Amino acid sequence: MVKLDVAIKKTGKILLLLFISVFILTVFLFTAETYLLLRYSKKLISVILNNETGSFKDTYSKWNKHSGFFLKIVKPVISGAGLDLWETAAKNLPEILGYNGKKVYFVLLQNNTELRPTGGFLGSYAKLSFNNGALKDIVVQDIYIPDGQLKGHVDPPIPIQLAFRQGWFKLRDANWDPDFPTSAKVISWFFEKGNEEKQDGIIAINLELLKDILKITGPLYLPDYKLTVDENNFYQVAQANSEADFFPGSTQKTNILSALSEVIFVKLKNFNSEDLVKLAKIFYKNLNTRQILVNFEDKKINVFFQKLNWGGSLKKVVLEKDKINDYLYTVEANLGANKANKYVSREIKQEIDFSEKGRAKERIKIVFKNTGTYFTPVKPFYLGVDYLNYLRLYLPKTAEKIIVKVEQDVLDKKNIFVEQKEEFNLKGIGFFITIPVLSQKSVDISYELPFEISETGRKIPYAIMIQKQPGINSLPYSLILIKDGKSILSTDKNLLQDTEIKAEIMYN
Repeated sequence: MVKLDVAIKKTGKILLLLFISVFILTVFLFTAETYLLLRYSKKLISVILNNETGSFKDTYSKWNKHSGFFLKIVKPVISGAGLDLWETAAKNLPEILGYNGKKVYFVLLQNNTELRPTGGFLGSYAKLSFNNGALKDIVVQDIYIPDGQLKGHVDPPIPIQLAFRQGWFKLRDANWDPDFPTSAKVISWFFEKGNEEKQDGIIAINLELLKDILKITGPLYLPDYKLTVDENNFYQVAQANSEADFFPGSTQKTNILSALSEVIFVKLKNFNSEDLVKLAKIFYKNLNTRQILVNFEDKKINVFFQKLNWGGSLKKVVLEKDKINDYLYTVEANLGANKANKYVSREIKQEIDFSEKGRAKERIKIVFKNTGTYFTPVKPFYLGVDYLNYLRLYLPKTAEKIIVKVEQDVLDKKNIFVEQKEEFNLKGIGFFITIPVLSQKSVDISYELPFEISETGRKIPYAIMIQKQPGINSLPYSLILIKDGKSILSTDKNLLQDTEIKAEIMYN
């Protein structure tokens, strides 16, 4: 018996030593591979940004090798979309960077203080040209340059026509459709008609991304302007230099953005490993929160980004028996030609009553607040003014008996625009609402959502997808589900990204 105890103790010690050895070896491999991966990541970025085309193949090969080994170590412990993206990006990186032929991408610089459906007003764009795995050129242009090349006439969406009292559709307003792949096609068409070269992808970014990058780089000095730009004054500096004495076709906005881009790229070339990790986290966060939207001509790559919810697409509602699939997407468009959104907030409260079998009675209340203090536009910032908002709500296409009230006044049907998104099984309703400075205004929307139940005495799954509009940082949202006069679910959330909420409804 004593010998058995001694044998057990020895075996335990051996197993413990084995475990410690494996643990130490794993940590060593992880640390070593992390170091090598960061080293070659930095080298690869340097090759791309410094246009070292002759070094791309060898550097990419070494980076890809260590990237694959690193993934093998972390995959048993960590999984998720980020690692899937990593693998796919690693595999397709040469193609994306034009190793087998030139690639051109247009990066739309959206000003989300003037909110538009895909994020913000299209004031400028950057044209990135890649060849042989390196960045050959980056040019920042004002959106009015290709706009001014457009010949012929295109009728605008009716809300734009009503707000601006103009009868033409332009590139600057082309991100009108909240489904980014649809808007990307329209934008691409306008670029082509504006004598721009064909692009291989369109990427939309909001000011939030640039502000986040400035948090890493720190203050940047622009010698041509004798200005220092940081995360706190970036907007004011860009706006002051673009709006002062501005006219369509003028270059001051593109000039300061070009100068800032050049300084940022110089800074990126000298980033250390810690800064590269921070930068990767920033891009990952902005992709998840829809402050970056991407659309590629390559369908294979594009499908993957859509699966990660980084393509800016509307969600498709699946209509099923014995299951209630709900949807809500509120989309704002600032049609006041100002930057009122810097001072505008919103809050959504939704209440759904399931007391009647086969029918959900829904009520949505949206409260807008405008804390701006000026009653007329003030140059050069055009801030603190009345907010002329064309508001759209996207609901399941089966929604019926829709009533819209603005401050208790029921809107006439002629003031409500209805659009069908059949490919998504959605119905959109749109209307104008103005929120004056130093005030708040509420909107109430009620409707009924029919659904089919084949049998009683069972719980029916319910799920609602709430999408958050790009350009909005966070969306306060509360949901109450009611059945037979009792609350069965109550939740308050501050939505930073698209969110699905699930419940079960019992029908006896």
